[in-house]
Amino acid sequence: MSMKTTFLQARAALDAGERFAHAAMPEEIARSWQRCLRVGLEPGGEPVDAVISYQELQLARQQNERLMEIVRPELELLSSQIAGTNYMTAFADANGTVLDAIMDAEFHAAECSRSVRPGSIWREDLRGTNALGLALFTGQTSMVTGPEHFFTRHGGVSCVCAPIFASDGKIVGLLDASSEVSDRQYHTKALVSLAATNIENRLFIESHRRDYIIQFHPRVEYLATQSVGMVSVTEDGYVTGANRSSARLLSGMNFLTMNRFSDIFGGSFRSILRKLIQGDTVELSDGLNASYFARLRPMSRPRSGRGPAQEVTLRAPRLYRLEPQEQELVFDDELLRECLRVARRAADVGQPVCIHGATGTGKTAMAEVIHRHLHPAKPLIVVDCRRLTQDTDMRGVIGELMQATAPSGLSLAQGGTLLLEHVSALAGLAADELNVLLDSVRRDVAAGHWYVVATDQPHQDQTHIRTRTIAGVNMLTVDLPGLKARTDFDKLARIMLTDLSSQHQLSAKALRKLASMERPGNLNDLRHHLQVLVASCPAGIVRETQVEHFFPSHQSETRACGRCLGVPMREKRCLEVRRVFQICQCNVALTARRLGISRNTVYSHLKD
Repeated sequence: MSMKTTFLQARAALDAGERFAHAAMPEEIARSWQRCLRVGLEPGGEPVDAVISYQELQLARQQNERLMEIVRPELELLSSQIAGTNYMTAFADANGTVLDAIMDAEFHAAECSRSVRPGSIWREDLRGTNALGLALFTGQTSMVTGPEHFFTRHGGVSCVCAPIFASDGKIVGLLDASSEVSDRQYHTKALVSLAATNIENRLFIESHRRDYIIQFHPRVEYLATQSVGMVSVTEDGYVTGANRSSARLLSGMNFLTMNRFSDIFGGSFRSILRKLIQGDTVELSDGLNASYFARLRPMSRPRSGRGPAQEVTLRAPRLYRLEPQEQELVFDDELLRECLRVARRAADVGQPVCIHGATGTGKTAMAEVIHRHLHPAKPLIVVDCRRLTQDTDMRGVIGELMQATAPSGLSLAQGGTLLLEHVSALAGLAADELNVLLDSVRRDVAAGHWYVVATDQPHQDQTHIRTRTIAGVNMLTVDLPGLKARTDFDKLARIMLTDLSSQHQLSAKALRKLASMERPGNLNDLRHHLQVLVASCPAGIVRETQVEHFFPSHQSETRACGRCLGVPMREKRCLEVRRVFQICQCNVALTARRLGISRNTVYSHLKD
């Protein structure tokens, strides 16, 4: 008897008011059903339509205003990353009340959208088993698919929810993704978990701006990823907080009894901090003799002086220095190499360059390569024009950059490169003053100054190299190709994967599958897809079936492998192996144990 059949029997028993078999479903679902029964809920009944008033909703949003500012970009990104249609993403507070939601037109037209709306409360005791209520109760990322919901009327929806924790270990919110399509949920679960981690790390950084934030990980290449552990400490070595990854990395150690940095890691804290402040990567060992690499988080340095300067913080910095990328930059595409060649020559003679391309086509990376060619020993300073208001004094911004002792520590007084990102976002007075800004930098070419503009602003001329006028200044413009048009995808994907994990490799078919996917965010989306695969797949070769599992195409369907196709008995066994493989989240070893077969047998059925 298949797992699906036994579950359906348990579901039928629940609907009939009879005892159901706990072993026929995930343990957390069975326990949730029992809790629902204990509070008097009936699976065939109507869930409580618990909704707070408009005034209460506004008050809850005000109380969570800063958190929502951090959550909203992740919510929008999550919405854009969920493949297909008929979906909704939502953010709920620590009480299980939905404060914000994004849904597409198809989901908005469905009956479910009238239940899952801002102001609705999704606690388990009111709405029965659902991902949001389950995550709130267990503190774990939860997935509830179709008939796993307690109430029968929720059986057509599948949902995933991840809790968001503050640095003190308390749940401050929940991130949810719901859809009437269930075959994407394992992929969605990885996306939601990553988004929640991003939010938690930003919250941690926000909460400990006045502390030193030390990042650590057993592998040095992971120090630039979201899986890094972070511990905040005072100048005297007292621990003020740690993110969730720290608890995972330091498993076996009790944080609650550790008040000082020296309680966690060996060595002199003063000596370690001195090296970290100098920008060094330091090797640490914990009380269990496990080894880690550590570095100080950029811009993580408390201000000890007095006066207004110590209050200057950039929650979303509009000015920052771009440090050299450690990852190898790939420019093996012929069109891309031609753009780089022309842009370098233009920079050599002091010609301003506009790098045009869609989101994630590598505009900033190309600017960095040109900057290294032009004057590698000097700074590359970025102005993010999206962070400038209509009334921003652009001349004041650039004037500060030209000071030898700029308050921000960012100076082009001795020469360097100025990169204006997202220049099309400028408006109002700031846009009017852009001409003055560019002229002032252009006149200083002899002093070693050069500037470059990056924009995704639409244009009529589709020629990949041409002249363009921005704010009255003639620029040489190069158009970067999208990822779909590049001929160096295989090398690019392999190097990007190596940067994320040296333990994973892509098979040839997996590469072809990744190359065929649509990616509006180009390199950004590719990196995200690889992050999902690294986080979800065991070390080794990532195969096409795993890519298809986490990023299914609309045309995909379960079929037997070529060796078994056409032989009914073998087809049936092959389909069972593939089905269990999907349930086990593409883990070959777990699939083999579940079915009582060898791993080689599992591999043989996964070949196309």
